[in-house]
Amino acid sequence: MTSKEIIKNLKIDFKKNGYVIVRNVIKKKDIHHFCRSLAYLINACDVKNISIKNISSKSFQKLRDEILSNLLLLEKKDHKYISTIYDTVRNISVVDQIYNNSNILSTVNHLLNINNDVPVYIKQKACRIDMPKNNDFSLEWHQESPYTIKDSNLIQIWAPAIENIKIENGAIKILPGSHQNGHLKTNDYFPKIGHAQYVPDKKVIKKYKEKNMELKLGDVLLFSKFLIHKSGDNNSSSPRLTFIGHYHDPSNKKFFKNFFYKGEKPLKRNSYTK
Repeated sequence: MTSKEIIKNLKIDFKKNGYVIVRNVIKKKDIHHFCRSLAYLINACDVKNISIKNISSKSFQKLRDEILSNLLLLEKKDHKYISTIYDTVRNISVVDQIYNNSNILSTVNHLLNINNDVPVYIKQKACRIDMPKNNDFSLEWHQESPYTIKDSNLIQIWAPAIENIKIENGAIKILPGSHQNGHLKTNDYFPKIGHAQYVPDKKVIKKYKEKNMELKLGDVLLFSKFLIHKSGDNNSSSPRLTFIGHYHDPSNKKFFKNFFYKGEKPLKRNSYTK
């Protein structure tokens, strides 16, 4: 099958189901690099008896296991350490390499129906760290559209960060085909801990069959901002780490209008704002 045929089939699947999976696209060397970076951040927390030694020389498997066990220890000591790592790791250099993977970008541009030389704006990139048997930061059924720039043309990414994701450790749940409803009205609530919840009507949710998206390390899930999805429960004994983020088309006229302005009033200021 030629590359054109592959892209054509991906676009057909995306239009029908609201998502596609790109297999084995994140490079092993980048995943190992990410693990080493994460290990250094764990050590930077400077907590007694919580550290990873010989980071540069450890095998990927050994390093991954030590990362998971040390994250559990940090959570037990104080959740602030997990919060600090979460806020830091999204902006380290190797994460930019992963999100700017040329094969991922090419697929995103095709799904956005824009040329490959049109830039994409990557926003809300993060590595979720979901502790076992803890749903404090889980999201109920939702679309991505209420959480992002109004009317922006975007693709959402979700991918395993350091190990395979199965049902047991919290595979994301989706409702294939639900994106065809467009932006839905929601029932909103704002818990004291965790994320704002924008939940579509149960009648809409019941129309679709739930699917658990089990992915191997290196795979990525790309889906529509209108696809209804929710967090999976991590019933394993280890933290679940996943990459998430939005790829926006900034050439869409509504991107600038709604990202930087509310009416004629600027929402953000910089050195060139008068």
